[in-house]
Amino acid sequence: MGSKTDISALQGLIKTFFENIETYNSIKASLDGEMTKESYEGLLSTTQQNLRTIEMQEQEQMKSVEDLKAQIRQLRNKEAELKEQLEHLCAQREEKTLVLNQSQQSLKKTQVEVTGFKEEIRKIENTPLLFEEDAKVLGKMERLLEEDQNELASFQFFN
Repeated sequence: MGSKTDISALQGLIKTFFENIETYNSIKASLDGEMTKESYEGLLSTTQQNLRTIEMQEQEQMKSVEDLKAQIRQLRNKEAELKEQLEHLCAQREEKTLVLNQSQQSLKKTQVEVTGFKEEIRKIENTPLLFEEDAKVLGKMERLLEEDQNELASFQFFN
């Protein structure tokens, strides 16, 4: 029979390589979905600013809607008192009602946006942070895997 090649060194390298892959995958899976502190703070700040802006718009629109409702009530009272101006007042009421409907539709859209931003802020606030230590460990594991892979690639089967 021919001479046998000792592959025990290769077996050890392969075993270490696959163990490192398992460790790497485990660490990476445990850190999945996390964001850096800087990303978190930037995203949270921007979203909070957007919320403040849209809430100011909501307040203005709510005031506008309330003002329009009050105007409609006044117009209805005048209509009863001033029958000779009924036709003119009805036209004004219809116009204001149309504006009210548009304003209410706009308000509903704005309220949906406010709800969306609040939910987005809740999601951001509940997102775990990726700590620098974890990022370093993940980087070290990536380098180890690369070294293992290079070592396997350069392994001489037959000397």
